[in-house]
Amino acid sequence: MIIWLASYPRSGNTFFRILLNHLYGIKTYSIYNDPLFKRLPGSADVIGHQELEMDLGQMENSAELFFVKTHDLISDDHPTLYLIRDGRDAVVSFAHYILTFERNNQGKTIRQRIKTLFGWDEFEETLRCLIISSERYYGGWSNHVTHYKSRDKTHFIKFEDLLIDPLNHMQQVIRKLDLQNTSPMPNNIPSFKELHDKWPQFFRKGKMGSWRRDISEELQTLFWKYHGDVMEEMGYQK
Repeated sequence: MIIWLASYPRSGNTFFRILLNHLYGIKTYSIYNDPLFKRLPGSADVIGHQELEMDLGQMENSAELFFVKTHDLISDDHPTLYLIRDGRDAVVSFAHYILTFERNNQGKTIRQRIKTLFGWDEFEETLRCLIISSERYYGGWSNHVTHYKSRDKTHFIKFEDLLIDPLNHMQQVIRKLDLQNTSPMPNNIPSFKELHDKWPQFFRKGKMGSWRRDISEELQTLFWKYHGDVMEEMGYQK
């Protein structure tokens, strides 16, 4: 049986996997197999990431329980744990991720260099694209949240709650899943500082409200225009 670990990118999915691994010894999978972890030595062990050894159909029909990460807009009826984060923090973190692990790998084009010389801010434009996009990047933050909110068997977990009190909120998740004989190991949780010290490009800050420093007033207004209704619906304030 599959339980989806779903989220818009950079919304706490990996941290949740770390907590499952360190508190309960539960290993997790990803539909992408997360090849990036091979470039970050030791990260797979800390996260509890395991590569897929069977296809999803076999997992679905198995009596064993599989926790599988996805950012896709899944349309089946499997139970889902949805990691949600303040959309402003999510898009900021996602923009940094794109510029670090995607565009930088391809090298800057001559056109990008010329634009930079004339004041073009690549980070700002990446953020703008993430804010207004409804097709690229998993459909955009609001569409992603709304899609999973409309599904049955979806349990929302706030990344901010996990940062404040990981043990209590993880115990609530375990009870929700009715996992028997699963006791936590509370002294075994790595701090975000430890994660950042080991893999600074992937684990940036793990803080709430960093968007205030990274999003211009113009883009804050633009973000609320596109995502304000869903933000308020999910309990995030302007």
